Amino acid sequence: MEPSDISEKAPASLSFPKLAAFLLAVVLCAGLWWYSTNPARKVYLPDDPQAQVALELVKHHAARKDGTVEQALSIMLDQLRAEGVTLHEGDWRVASQGEDTYVVSKIVREKGSVEWIEREFAWRVNVKEPWVKVISLAAQSLMPFENLPPLPHGSEISRMVTPSWMAMRPG
Repeated sequence: MEPSDISEKAPASLSFPKLAAFLLAVVLCAGLWWYSTNPARKVYLPDDPQAQVALELVKHHAARKDGTVEQALSIMLDQLRAEGVTLHEGDWRVASQGEDTYVVSKIVREKGSVEWIEREFAWRVNVKEPWVKVISLAAQSLMPFENLPPLPHGSEISRMVTPSWMAMRPG
């Protein structure tokens, strides 16, 4: 066999353009996979500049223990993760409820023993007068006691529940 016959039968080596196209396709596929499995964090705001103000009022409102509401929520979620609880943290959402009133919320889903448990942290905010009111049970755990709504029929309950030592007065 002559050397020219061997070179004709050998497979053609990969050319640079083919190799570059293959690597580009691999990188694009990896990028699409990463993007689909790791969605970017978003804040859902209406097309209203006051919505951002409402969100900031909630995030920077004083919390019961840990600085601001945003910090307290972050600490709570970090503690759950440290305990090994599987959870999904939703995005902040702001919805308009009138001229100057907004609802700011965030949903957290925890993996329970049987199914997912959903907690909605929600506040009603007025940006004109600026006030923040709790409208969900989960959000009450973060707010200072003076910002919590009164118990329904609270005055009636406190009259009905009297300590036994007060009921037995010498007479």
